[in-house]
Amino acid sequence: RFSILTLIIIATLAFTAGFAVWEFRSLPAKEDGNNSSEEAQPTVNFYDYRKVDLNSLVSVTPENASAIRAKLMKIIFGDARLPDGLPDTVFEIQDTAYNGIGNLKTIEQFEITQNYNIKSIGYIFHPEKGNGRLFIYHQGHDGDFILGKPVIEYFVNKGFTVYAFCMPLLGKNNDPVVTVDKIGTFRLTDKLVRLHEPMKFLDRPISFFAAPVITMINYARAKNFKDITMCGISGGGWTTTLVAALDTRINYSFPVAGTYPMYIKLNSPAKSYGDFEQVYPPLYRNVNYLDMYILGATGKNRFQIQMLNLHDPCCFDGRYFEHYAPFIEKAVRKFKAGSFKVISDTANLVHRVSGFEMEKIYDALTRADKK
Repeated sequence: RFSILTLIIIATLAFTAGFAVWEFRSLPAKEDGNNSSEEAQPTVNFYDYRKVDLNSLVSVTPENASAIRAKLMKIIFGDARLPDGLPDTVFEIQDTAYNGIGNLKTIEQFEITQNYNIKSIGYIFHPEKGNGRLFIYHQGHDGDFILGKPVIEYFVNKGFTVYAFCMPLLGKNNDPVVTVDKIGTFRLTDKLVRLHEPMKFLDRPISFFAAPVITMINYARAKNFKDITMCGISGGGWTTTLVAALDTRINYSFPVAGTYPMYIKLNSPAKSYGDFEQVYPPLYRNVNYLDMYILGATGKNRFQIQMLNLHDPCCFDGRYFEHYAPFIEKAVRKFKAGSFKVISDTANLVHRVSGFEMEKIYDALTRADKK
């Protein structure tokens, strides 16, 4: 009896010890320093995104670009044309949160109401001494565009008129209760899941992100601006990528920490994946991010500079862009008009548009104005 019991105890201890060693060896190696997610040890077995053939993913060519853009409009709006509406109201306001901005003359508020009573409320910042150019700033998932005050202030100081937007349901925008056939009645925001997740049950859900910007570009036509620039951070960077692909009236676009192509999203750490609008299959299985980069960068007096933060604590960090950027640059050159490039800010450690990035944007716009 003693011998059998001893053997059982020894076997149990050996198994436990072996399992513990196996678990320890399975843990990712700990690395020192401030590394990007790309450089960290993966927690699952991803496919090597560098082996992906980008030629097999891109549809846009100089010959079919107009047709692909019309297809994109059809998917988003249900019509192969841009919305032609104007804001419901535009009126002057006072907002002490923006006191102290140099060269600021007045602030106006605009309001746009879409289906399901989803409202988009933003500001127009008029400079005292203007340069005749429009700068559209779009905030991301963090909330109100007051978070982008440094960007707004920088470009108003330079003489730009600035239109400022929040993403749907955020900032000054409303949070309606909606009723959807076969789904029921519910509030659109859901703090327990990804912020905009319930919106995917609406008809044409991506339109609620793009239409407000296009509506205000319609409004801007009567103002006779020399050119139109759009810049956004995070979800606003995603919106910038999308709207620049849709609307060729946007001359220069600067999406900041806003997107990675789907083949990278699906083969990289989760912080690059994004909310429902970033991975909506009916959109990206037809016109993907690579196609949008080309559509947003090409055409007369147009270019796109994608800006990414190497050590971004939120999302879209790392050097994944090195795989697709040269390919897109080459694809855009075939159009004989426009350009695309990526700038990586290696010093910015926060999820914001950095001073370095603002200076790069202004330098690019200054060169464009001199051509």
